[in-house]
Amino acid sequence: MSGNKKRKRQSKPKRTIPSSVSIDAVATALTSEHDGEFDLPSEELARFADAISARHENILRLRPEIERDAHHWISETKANHVDWYPLAIAPPSTMPRPSRTIDYAAGEYYLQDAGSLLALAAAEADTDSLRGQLICDLCAAPGGKASGLLEAITEPAPTIPSGVLDRNAKPRGFLLANEPIRSRVAPLAYNLARTGSDQYAITSEDPESLAEKFAGIFDFVLVDAPCSGQALMARGKQSAGAVQSAQIELNARRQNRILRAAVQLLRPGGRLVYSTCTFAIEENEAQVRFLVDELAMQPSPVQRLANYQTEIRSAPSSDVVSCSYRLWPHRHGCAGSFAARLRRPLLDEEPNIDLDRDLAEDSWRRSTTSRSRDESMVPSDATYQLPFLIRPDDSNHRWQLRDWIIDAHTADAPDWVAEPFVIGPEVAHRTGSTWKPSHAASLRRGELTADVPAIEVDDEVAELYLSGQTIPAGGSSGWQIVRHAGRALGWIKSDGRIGKNHLARFART
Repeated sequence: MSGNKKRKRQSKPKRTIPSSVSIDAVATALTSEHDGEFDLPSEELARFADAISARHENILRLRPEIERDAHHWISETKANHVDWYPLAIAPPSTMPRPSRTIDYAAGEYYLQDAGSLLALAAAEADTDSLRGQLICDLCAAPGGKASGLLEAITEPAPTIPSGVLDRNAKPRGFLLANEPIRSRVAPLAYNLARTGSDQYAITSEDPESLAEKFAGIFDFVLVDAPCSGQALMARGKQSAGAVQSAQIELNARRQNRILRAAVQLLRPGGRLVYSTCTFAIEENEAQVRFLVDELAMQPSPVQRLANYQTEIRSAPSSDVVSCSYRLWPHRHGCAGSFAARLRRPLLDEEPNIDLDRDLAEDSWRRSTTSRSRDESMVPSDATYQLPFLIRPDDSNHRWQLRDWIIDAHTADAPDWVAEPFVIGPEVAHRTGSTWKPSHAASLRRGELTADVPAIEVDDEVAELYLSGQTIPAGGSSGWQIVRHAGRALGWIKSDGRIGKNHLARFART
C-alpha cells in the first residue's frame, strides 16, 4: 500500500473520558420550554446517554479532485462512504494510522469526525454550488470545515501577462477564515495551506468587529458556533458539565451575539449555515428560531438532508424544523452534530439580485479603510535570497510584508486583503537576516511554485523526509520542493549531494 507505511510514534497521555452522563440531565437538554422536546423512548434515551461517552473513529474527507482509482486503498473503499457526505470515507482496516501516511502529508485527505461534515453537507460543499462565491467562516479554527469550504471553491488562478486584471471577468471564489482566538490562528493557517489553494485570507476579529468592517458583502457565511460541546465529551475535551443548564444558557447567549454579526455580514439573498457539536435544543433549534423571528432570516431547506431533519415534538414553528438537521451518536455512528441553513431575504424582493455579481462590485473590490499596505515594500534581500519565489514584478501576485513574514495573494483576490488586520497565504519568513521559504509556499499549487526547483522521491525517501531526516539530493544545489508522486511535501536545501531537511516541525510525523 504505497505511501501508507506505519511509523513509530511517542505515546501521549490519555484524556479522561466521562464513563457516563446523567440521563435526567440529557433529557433536560433535549427539552425546551419554547421549542418543544425530543420524544425519545426511555431505552433510546439511555442508549444516547451512553453513546455520548463512546469514542468514534475519525473518517477521511477526501480532496474533491482526487483520482480514487490511482490510490488502491481508496478505490477499495468506495462503497464505505459517509451517507451525508459522499466525499468522505471510513479508513480501510488495512490502513495504518491515517495521520502518519505520505498521502496525509500530501493533503489527499483531512481527518475529522463524520458528524462534523453535516455542516459541509448543508453548505453543499461537495458540489459546485459554492464556486465563485465570497465566503466567510466566522469561527474557523482549527480548519476542518474551513478547509472543506476552501476546497469547494478552489480553481486555477487566471494568468495576467499584461499586468492588468480584468475586473469584468467572473471572479473565482474566495474564503475569509476568521478565528477570534489568536492562539488558534496557527493551526487554522496550516490546515488551509494543506489544501494547496491560494483563494483565502485569515482574520482574528471579534464577530461584531468583523461585521462592522465587512457588512453585507458575503454570499455565504458559516457559523460553527462555540457551544457546550456535548459531542466532544467522548474525546475528553468536555466534562459531564456540558449537559448542565447553566453551561447551555451561557453558550446560547453567546450564540445569539455571534449570529447577529453573521447576518450582518451577509448580502441580500446570501445563505448562512449554523452548526454546533452539541445536542441541547437551546443551542440548536432555538437559535434557528432566533434567526427566523428576531433576525428575519428565511429557512433554506437542503433536500439531500431530508432524512436527518430534526424531529421535535410540539415544535412551535415548522420553519425551524424544515431547515434543521441532526446526527445522533447512537443512530449514525459518529459523535453527533447539528446544522441548519437559512437565507437572508432579498432587498425589496427584487428579482435575481442574489445572482448579480455587479451589485456586489463594491464588496469585492474595495478597501475598508485608507490604511492599505504598501505592496511595494517587499525587502530587496528577500528577492535576492529567494528569487525563484519572491518576484515583485510578477503581475499574477500581490506581495505584502507583515513584520517578518511575506504573504502573496493572487491578483484577483478582493482588494480588502491589503488591510493591516488581514493575514494572507504566507510564502516566506525571516530568521535573523535570512529569508526562508514557508512550508505553506511549498504546498501551494499554481503559478507561484510552477518554476520552483523540485526533487521527486520514492516511498522510502519520503518516509525519511517526513520523519525530519536529511535525504539524498544529487544535482542542483539550493532550495527545492520535495515531491512524492508529483505531490508537494515540503522544502529541502541541497548542497548538490545531501538535502538538509526544512520540513516544518508541526508537519513532521
